[in-house]
Amino acid sequence: MNEIGEEENLSLLSEDTVKLAEYIESVIPDAINLIAQDENVSIALLNTGNMTSGGTSSEGCTVIPLPQDFLRFVSLREIQHNAVTRSGVNKPSCVFSHNKTGLCIECFPSGELQYFNYVKSMTDLSDDSLSNYGESLMPAICYACAYLVYNIFEMPNVAERMLKIAVQVLPKIQ
Repeated sequence: MNEIGEEENLSLLSEDTVKLAEYIESVIPDAINLIAQDENVSIALLNTGNMTSGGTSSEGCTVIPLPQDFLRFVSLREIQHNAVTRSGVNKPSCVFSHNKTGLCIECFPSGELQYFNYVKSMTDLSDDSLSNYGESLMPAICYACAYLVYNIFEMPNVAERMLKIAVQVLPKIQ
């Protein structure tokens, strides 16, 4: 937390700073989700999920409800059945949408779902949950944690600097 080195000793000794370890642990899932949302982070370094069935077809489109742990779209493939609909086999389209049951993806033309891959969000920290992420992401995750904790301590300037460093140390897609 003293990465920028502005203060050698901690001058804010209060009930909040005594609970620093608790604050850091509580922001880890949010920090991971913040990093995982960045489109420049390789999917290979993230915890992904998939669906191979589901969705309903009606009115020329297939509607696939988004899972509760959906964070970021990766890929989707359908088997095309009808060549004469709004979109064709050569130009299918999928859109994020919202229907009466919640967020979903609508695919045109309708077809049978072969797969839907996505990045999973982290909701709580378990003993093995960090093992689902590439080790090269750990420096960025640590800086993202620092960003969130500095925001808790209402230090926005330092927090923004931590976020910039987190983005800078993200592994580059090759």
